[in-house]
Amino acid sequence: MITSWNVRGLNKAGKFREISSRLHNLNPAIMILIETRVKEKNADMIRNKMKLKGSYLDNYDKHANGRIWICWDDNRRHIELIDSTDQFIHCKIRDDKGDFKYWMNVVYAHNQLQLRKKLWQDILKIHSNQQGLWMVIGDFNNVAKVDDRIGGSMVTEKEYVDLIDMMNQTGLYEKESQGDYFTWTNKQKANAIYSRIDCLLGNTEWMQQNEDAELIVMSPSVSDHSMLALSTPDPIPQKRSKFKFLNYTSDLNDFTETVKLNWNLPLNGRPMYVVWKKLQRLQPDLKKLTKPRSDITREIAQARVDLATAQDELLTDKMNGEKIVKVQTCTAALIQWQELKVV
Repeated sequence: MITSWNVRGLNKAGKFREISSRLHNLNPAIMILIETRVKEKNADMIRNKMKLKGSYLDNYDKHANGRIWICWDDNRRHIELIDSTDQFIHCKIRDDKGDFKYWMNVVYAHNQLQLRKKLWQDILKIHSNQQGLWMVIGDFNNVAKVDDRIGGSMVTEKEYVDLIDMMNQTGLYEKESQGDYFTWTNKQKANAIYSRIDCLLGNTEWMQQNEDAELIVMSPSVSDHSMLALSTPDPIPQKRSKFKFLNYTSDLNDFTETVKLNWNLPLNGRPMYVVWKKLQRLQPDLKKLTKPRSDITREIAQARVDLATAQDELLTDKMNGEKIVKVQTCTAALIQWQELKVV
């Protein structure tokens, strides 16, 4: 699986925890985060806090705000940087054996039409210098036709003519998607706007090779952009459940005293038997100690359900102001519960 998501900033702990949790549940082979708004000096700290494992590419050398992050699972994919600007990262994708699979461009286009023209020209140059399977994915900040926006000003040909011209010259085609057609909303009760500006393009060779892959427009959750998820036939490793001692437990109030009191209670038997039985005896006390966190975990789960329900209801009535406010309220609630989560 490949995911691409404009997260509109990772500046709040509650927000990046929720984004991290969602990505961990999906477990993609390649993960793309756009518009992180994280300074380069803070990038490693945020990535560690999000517990994102694997290797990284970014374009900090071209833009100070970390406009594009690419992370991948080394056991499933290998990625080689070819070129980058402030609007794209171009790379070569190899499978777990090191064999070439395809070229990939990750784009985050500028808001200004004139600056986007430079991106289309750069993609034309890439096309003239390579052969083989090729895909382009990300936030194009550009509609491709009149029907790609509802609300706000009407779409004019001037907005999309350069993008379409680039696609025609490079032989790139937009891949059909499942889920909501629109990928971005301003989340405003008054003057709501919905646009399809996040998408995946592929050349004929890539489309033929990935005919069975499904592109799903997933719910935006705590962002105003939907996540794009490209499912592939690659098997995803199953996570085995196992006992884990969570590090946060040792930071809780009364942890040391609880363990000390329990451990000092007498118990007869061979040394390893005593240790094993004491560990078993300690579990109920630790569960009581961590109950407040368990309550917050349940609240987070319920907040996710509430947000997903509100977003589903909005899909069928996109201009309903009350439903837009409901999504805003549920988004804020989920982020707030994540802020309260002990780590």
